[in-house]
Amino acid sequence: MLVRVLTALALAAVLAVPAGAPAQTQPSAGAFVRRSGSHLTLGGRVFRFGGANVEWLGLIGYGPADPAGPRYPNHYEINDALATARELGARVVRSQTMGDSVGCFVCIEPELGKFNAAAFEPIDYAIVSARRNGIRLIPTIVGDDASAGGSGCVYLRWRNIAVPDCSLVNMAPFWTDGTVRADVEQHIDVVLNHVNRYTGVAYKNEPTILGWDLLNGGGSPRPWTRAIVQHLRRVDSRHLVFSSAWNATLPGVDVCVTFLYPHWQQPLSSRQNELQACKSARKPFVAYEYGWDRTNYPTLGSFRRLLRTLAKNPGIAGDAFWALQAHQRGHGWMPIPADTTDRAAAARIETGQWWALYYTGIRTLVNTAKDMAARAQVIRTHNYVMTGRRPPPHAVPPRPTITSVAGGRLYWQGSAGAKNYSVERAPSARGPWGTACVRCVTDASDGFAATSTGWYRVVPYNLDNKPGPPSRPVGVPVP
Repeated sequence: MLVRVLTALALAAVLAVPAGAPAQTQPSAGAFVRRSGSHLTLGGRVFRFGGANVEWLGLIGYGPADPAGPRYPNHYEINDALATARELGARVVRSQTMGDSVGCFVCIEPELGKFNAAAFEPIDYAIVSARRNGIRLIPTIVGDDASAGGSGCVYLRWRNIAVPDCSLVNMAPFWTDGTVRADVEQHIDVVLNHVNRYTGVAYKNEPTILGWDLLNGGGSPRPWTRAIVQHLRRVDSRHLVFSSAWNATLPGVDVCVTFLYPHWQQPLSSRQNELQACKSARKPFVAYEYGWDRTNYPTLGSFRRLLRTLAKNPGIAGDAFWALQAHQRGHGWMPIPADTTDRAAAARIETGQWWALYYTGIRTLVNTAKDMAARAQVIRTHNYVMTGRRPPPHAVPPRPTITSVAGGRLYWQGSAGAKNYSVERAPSARGPWGTACVRCVTDASDGFAATSTGWYRVVPYNLDNKPGPPSRPVGVPVP
């Protein structure tokens, strides 16, 4: 009995919502999203979504690669990303590394047939955090290991099958080798049968998971797709399965998926045959990655037109932009993924300088902070339109946390949805509080110089200039 009580208390602590960030759990949070013909449904009602990609919820620095090597996200980073996605109106978050990471020491499957219990901890926690924020998740089975060209290339390497310039679009033996396919099926079994340490629910029974993305981009050959779906369905008959429109007629495939990137010569106009094939199969269509920045849509108007077109097409059940970043623990923002300092290359090659979105906007080599912030609001409006709702006022940001006062300089952990911060000072921790500066610092600032001895606290403000709760006060000694 005592063990059950302690377990319940621990789960309650994990599910607790931080001050200033009320839960937005869907009324049907315990129900699975289903397919009914060409629509998705939840609790018997049509389910449409605008969403976000947060690739790194299971593992940071796996794809795209990080020079520092892959690492697990911490709970603060996961909470911040999903609270920000909620503020953006996202109902769904796609996260490749929640189902796929192979071949690295912190991966789900570091070596062939050896699975890493530690790798499931952030995934377990992300499921809990997503549910708290009213968000469904799409994990990927075979995705991007940037250092090896793709996860399929890792499976091939494990079986000593060499493919020059191996990548997700150039790994022919992966689709035909029976032993390699059995290795993938073993990975599927372990992931789907894993029991969440915080909830006690196996992933195959978890309604917060919207469904399984078989391959990043969806373009797996029909014979491989048929075999993998048959195997997956023997383990899990409840979740949706995502694949390309060319696999839509296969039994067990529920949703057609595609990318929309004019940056890569993949505009919406190039997807008309896929839309028609999916419509003919009476399956929902999801643009589960679309570009949002000026290299994809040079003007804000052209970007708005894309999203209006998606929203007006009833055959499109959902979409998700690529890709959302978050605050990092300590202070400031996560580093720009796949970074470069080459301004000319930044807008052409695969770099987060053009595709990483930071809410409420930062300056990159490709995007201005003002333009990023404006496009984020266009996405937010669109996400609510997809659900048939008007965008609400911006949420009050949660309480920030001061993390350092070294050298009389304040640093704090960012607050989801905060545009800027005021700093207040008092002679004691009990006050009275005076204003040291009014909305004078942001998460891109190098902290705040506390020039006088005293107690300080940081107050976040949202985009409507509404304050959230102040941080707990911290004393700054005489320099």
